[in-house]
Amino acid sequence: MSKGRILICDSSEYIRTNIKKLLLKRSFQVYEATNGLEALRLARSIYPELVILDLNLWGMNSIEVGKIIEKDNISTVIYMTSKVDAVFLNEIEKMKLYAYIKKPIIGENLYQIIDFALINSNKINNLKRKVNDLEIEINSRKNIDKAKRMLMKKLNITEEESYSIIRRESMNRCISIEKVAQEIIEKNSKSI
Repeated sequence: MSKGRILICDSSEYIRTNIKKLLLKRSFQVYEATNGLEALRLARSIYPELVILDLNLWGMNSIEVGKIIEKDNISTVIYMTSKVDAVFLNEIEKMKLYAYIKKPIIGENLYQIIDFALINSNKINNLKRKVNDLEIEINSRKNIDKAKRMLMKKLNITEEESYSIIRRESMNRCISIEKVAQEIIEKNSKSI
């Protein structure tokens, strides 16, 4: 059973083959690309759990490739490099995951960084989903409050009576309270 998809992008067939062998031992599905553009095309078609990019790719700049992959929510990126300098570290600080592996690639180091990346990427994605859900909930509550205020003003009633009207309409029509609130807002905004 596969543990997930990993895309390796390195111009060197030798390095790709060695990393692929290591990943296959851990039951990953492995995909390969030789340059940045090919990596982007492949990543957009398979949505891998992880993309391992060589810092010195042919074609597109690998930092830019990684930024596109993360910005488009395609995957998480780990860089491979033989030399770590301040410019590189500054660039990857802006990435979703501050992770890289030094060449030459040693199996145990590769496994550790992959485990780290996958676990933390999942945590980050779960937090993003929770934030998104909370934003939706907050907007929904704002709309309900706005609809209540509109009804209170229009009908000269209390907040509880206003909410009761919205809730009753929701139950009678079998639609969400949020939908009723949105309809009230739209209807009352047009009449203003």
